Amino acid sequence: MDKKQIKVNQANTWEYIPDPDTILQYLERKDLIEFSKCCKRYRNQLKSRVFENLSLETWERNNKEFYYELKKSRRFEEALEPLKISLGTKLKFVKIFTLHCEVGFGFAEIFVKLLPNIKTLKIMSVTIEFDCWLGEGLPTIFKGMVRLEHLYLYNVAPEISCYNNESQVFSKSIKSLEIGCRIDSIDDDILTIYDTIDTSYINLHSLTIVTNRMLQNLSSGMPNLKEVKIKEGFTMDQSKLVAFLKANRQIKKLCTDQLRYNEEILNTVLSSKYFEYWDIYDWNWRDIDVNTLQSNYSIKYLIIDSAMPAPLTLQLINVCKILEALELEINHETKDLDWSKLDRKINKLKLRYSRYTTNIIKEIDALRIFNSIHIEPNAYTRDHVNKYINFKLNNYMLVPSLSKSCTLKLINKTE
Repeated sequence: MDKKQIKVNQANTWEYIPDPDTILQYLERKDLIEFSKCCKRYRNQLKSRVFENLSLETWERNNKEFYYELKKSRRFEEALEPLKISLGTKLKFVKIFTLHCEVGFGFAEIFVKLLPNIKTLKIMSVTIEFDCWLGEGLPTIFKGMVRLEHLYLYNVAPEISCYNNESQVFSKSIKSLEIGCRIDSIDDDILTIYDTIDTSYINLHSLTIVTNRMLQNLSSGMPNLKEVKIKEGFTMDQSKLVAFLKANRQIKKLCTDQLRYNEEILNTVLSSKYFEYWDIYDWNWRDIDVNTLQSNYSIKYLIIDSAMPAPLTLQLINVCKILEALELEINHETKDLDWSKLDRKINKLKLRYSRYTTNIIKEIDALRIFNSIHIEPNAYTRDHVNKYINFKLNNYMLVPSLSKSCTLKLINKTE
C-alpha cells in the first residue's frame, strides 16, 4: 500500500475526533495527556484544558515525607518550586487552583507571581471540625490576584485580627464568594474578613452571607447581586435581614440556611418580583406563627429541605402561583401534607426516598397533580429506588434508569 496514502487517511481520521469539551467529560487528566500525544494539532487544542485545573494535593500525596517536613518547618513556599520546574510556561494555562495548606507571606508572594491568570481559587482547611487559621499571607493572595473571579473558602478562620489587616482583603474583581465556615461561634463584636465586603464590590453576582455586618453593609443595594446564600442564619438579626432583602429586590436565587423565620421575612421574600429559586433549609419551626402569606408570581423552583409544619408547607406551595418544580424533604412533619389541597398541577416533583415515600406516591398517583416525579436515593438506600415501587400505578409510568434514582411520568393526563 502507498505510504503517502496511509498518511492522508490517518490525517483524515483525526477530523472526526470530538471537540475538547466533549473529551473532557470522559477522560481524566493523565488519559488526556496520553491521548494528546497521538496528534500535534489536537495536543495544541487540549493543552490549555489539561492544565486548567490544578491542586497541590496530588504533589503532597506523592511527596508525603517532604510535605510533612515543610509543614513542620512552615516552609510551604518550597512546595511551589517543583510546580515551577515541572510546568514552567504551562502555568499560564492554570485558571483554577485548590489550596489547603498554611499560607505565609513568602508563599503568597511566590504564588501570586507564579499563577497570575487564576480565575477560580478554592482554599480549604484540612480540619472539618472547626475553622482553621491558614496564615497571614491569605490577604496577599486575595488582593494580589487581579484576575480572580470566583473564590471558595471552607473552614478558614474568619477573624480579621488573625491576618494583621483591617482593610478590605478581597480583590474587587471577584464575581462570586462562597463561604463554608462555623460562623455560629463568631460574636457580632468580632470583625471578620467577610465584613469588609460592601457595595464597592460591584462585580459580585453570587455571595454567601454569614454575618450581620455583611447584611448591613449591603443594605443600600447591590444591583449586580443575583444569587445569595444566607448561611446558618439563626445568628442573623431579623430586621437587618428584612432591610437587606428589601434593598436587593433584583436577587433571583436565594438559599436560606437555619434562619430564625417569621411572617415578615417570609412575606418579604414572597413580595419580590424577581426571585425565581428559593431553597429553604431549617429544622426549627416551633415558635413561628404565620397567619397570612402573600401570593408570589416569580418563584419557579422551590426547595423545602426542612421540618416545616405540613400546613405551612401547603400554604407556601399554594402562594407560589407559577411554580414549575418542587423539591421536598419528606420527614415526620411533611409526611402529613394533604396533597389533595394543592391549588394547581405542578410540572415536576423531586423527592428523596424515605419510609414515607411509597404512601405518598400512591396518593399522588390517584390525584395526578405532577407531570413527573423524580425520586433520589438517600444515604442508606442500597437498591435501586424502583424496587420499592412494587405496586401498581394507574396514572404514572416508571422510567428505567441506570442509577439508583427513578422517574415516574404521568401517562393519563385526561380526566
